[in-house]
Amino acid sequence: MQFAYIFTLLITTILLSAQTFAESKVTHQAVVIKNTAALPDAEFSLKIDDIVVPYSIFSVFVLPNEKIEFEVLYSQSDSGYVLKDIDKEFKAKSKNRWLWRAPQEPGAYKLMIESANGDEKMQINAFVKVPSERVEGGKLKYFHIGHYPNEAELEGKEHYIVPDGYIEVTEKNKNMQVSPHFKLKEFISKQRSKFPKYVYLKGQLLLKLEKIRKEMTLEGYPVSNMVVMSGYRTPYYNKSIGNVKFSRHVFGDAADVFIDNNGNYRMDDLNNDGKFTIADADVMADVVESLSKRDSFKGLMGGLGVYGPKSHRGAFIHIDTRGFKARWRKP
Repeated sequence: MQFAYIFTLLITTILLSAQTFAESKVTHQAVVIKNTAALPDAEFSLKIDDIVVPYSIFSVFVLPNEKIEFEVLYSQSDSGYVLKDIDKEFKAKSKNRWLWRAPQEPGAYKLMIESANGDEKMQINAFVKVPSERVEGGKLKYFHIGHYPNEAELEGKEHYIVPDGYIEVTEKNKNMQVSPHFKLKEFISKQRSKFPKYVYLKGQLLLKLEKIRKEMTLEGYPVSNMVVMSGYRTPYYNKSIGNVKFSRHVFGDAADVFIDNNGNYRMDDLNNDGKFTIADADVMADVVESLSKRDSFKGLMGGLGVYGPKSHRGAFIHIDTRGFKARWRKP
């Protein structure tokens, strides 16, 4: 009996040790995707600092000399991946993991992460921002930025982070993709000005827009064109239109959007009632609410506003990634 007890205890200890070792070897939790129609369009995902990107093209917005960590998740290639630009290949920190330093000169730079055989690729458009210290008298070159609230005004508002820099938008780079379905020019403040223009934009907003767009299609509302009616707004422009001082648009993580598959710059009849009303915006809002209940969407928590049509525009929804839930509806 004593021998049997000791033998059983020994086997249990070995099994537990093997389990612990196996678990320690798993870097990332496995993901089971039941709805294959919802698969991302890249063969792997990429962790960029604190966000995970599943798309074949995405963007990062960094200051000169800023360091960004890239890490391939859910690798599909046994031979690993490389990070490179048009001039060189970057040394990996460890397998499928890199610490990339942004160039000193502001501008747009193209990075590529690909498998050793070149079959799997992800393009990262790296926008090196012009530091905010270069804003003088509320202007960056000839472009009106205006003035952001000072620290005293922002006290207790930890979710309102003043821009550390601005993406320079030129005639040459305005059509660059910032994500699979959105271009840089769609987020420019609507104020009248010549190029260069400047924009502040966050990757979390792009992730949220892409997820909403995909979910709309999966829910039976095909999307060939999601319009960004309003993206970034400078404090100068925001004040000129009489909007609230702490609008999320000023902080680079908000967009007013609608579905316009027929190209008339108005929200489509999403509920198929033959009318164009706030009920069509409600359809989009319901999809966003459904997404917000999922764990994978928690890091994109924010505001959701529903707006009815006016004489000069159609219905739309407002979304942002402020970090806490906010809801409102304006017929």
